[in-house]
Amino acid sequence: MLEPGSIPEIGVIDIPGLEDEGEPEYQVAPMVDVLLVLLLFFMATATTEVVNQTADLALPLAENSKTKEEAAGSGQILINIEKLNYKIKIGNTYYDTADSIIPEIQRQKEVTQALAGSNLAKFRVLIRADKDTPFNKITELMQACAKAGVPDVIFGVSNPPDAPKGGASTP
Repeated sequence: MLEPGSIPEIGVIDIPGLEDEGEPEYQVAPMVDVLLVLLLFFMATATTEVVNQTADLALPLAENSKTKEEAAGSGQILINIEKLNYKIKIGNTYYDTADSIIPEIQRQKEVTQALAGSNLAKFRVLIRADKDTPFNKITELMQACAKAGVPDVIFGVSNPPDAPKGGASTP
């Protein structure tokens, strides 16, 4: 209760960081919080961009490349090796190791043979990898194809820019 004759102060607010001369101090803790949120945002954006760029493969150049053969009754499975992380991709599914794709190759081979019946001339694997992919990753994939019972393996390549237009590249 107020004493008679005393007048309460109205309009005075105690603001943290406000000194007597009225100059505000900079609060570092909220700035650090904002910077951390921005850092997380840019890290997430950069990671998403890296994932989007892995599908863009720069195929190796081959002067004597041939066009893709479309033989009747031939089945094919397309295997991509991602550019930056070297993960193996069949369709929309990613695999960490070459041995983990053996059941998928066998399954697709059996499905193709069942659909084509005796009309199946051959089943092959098309490997698409970036030109900078280490050779051991390619050999592991080729060994997995051999274990899956598919001896016919072809590679996606591009013609050099100065090559004659007679030979086209495989996809």
